[in-house]
Formats: sequence, structure tokens, C-alpha cells
Amino acid sequence: MKTLKSIFALVSLICLVSCSSSKQTTVLDDDYKLTTVEYQAEDNSIEDLLNSYSDKSKFKKGQSLKESTFIQERERIAKLIRENKDPNFSIDQVSFEVDTTSTKNKFSVTAVVKE
Repeated sequence: MKTLKSIFALVSLICLVSCSSSKQTTVLDDDYKLTTVEYQAEDNSIEDLLNSYSDKSKFKKGQSLKESTFIQERERIAKLIRENKDPNFSIDQVSFEVDTTSTKNKFSVTAVVKE
């Protein structure tokens, strides 16, 4: 959760810096839309599992940047790994990297699973 809050704080800070002083009351002038989702895991079998169930992702192409989606996806990933690979898997092993720099008003997400 700490990582997720840091991500949103960073996105908010970037938006604030890019706004002019007369628009600083608006945190996000433009709505960011999701372009891609990728999965990275230290264990190749877990990465294969995540990719094979990517159609069940809570992230949908074109959706807006919302904290609730990250929470739901993190829970989905943890449940999937617990049911198929490691019953003791901790949700704290799932984090996200968000890139808002590659294309204007768009973002990509990489779900990262640590062992």
C-alpha cells in the first residue's frame, strides 16, 4: 500500500509542477488513460501464470488512473498466486510501476511480483 501511495503522490506532484500557478488548484488537468499492462516476476512460472490470466485483469485499456483499480488488481494477483503456486504468498510482494512520461495523457502499468 505504501508503494501505491507513493506512485499516486509522484503522479500528483508531476501534474502540479506542470500546471501554471493559476491552475494549481486542479491536480489533474487532463485525464490519463491506460495504454498497456505488463507483468514481471522473479519466478518465470509466476510470470507465465499472470500472463495466462491477463484477460481477468482489473486494468482495462483506456481506463482512467484510479487507486481502486490498483487495489483490486493487487488482490487478484495475490489470490491467483495463492491458489495456483504458493498458498503462503503475501499481497505485500505485489507492487506497481506506473509510467506517465512516454505519451501525453497516457500511462502504462507494470505489475511486479517479488519473491
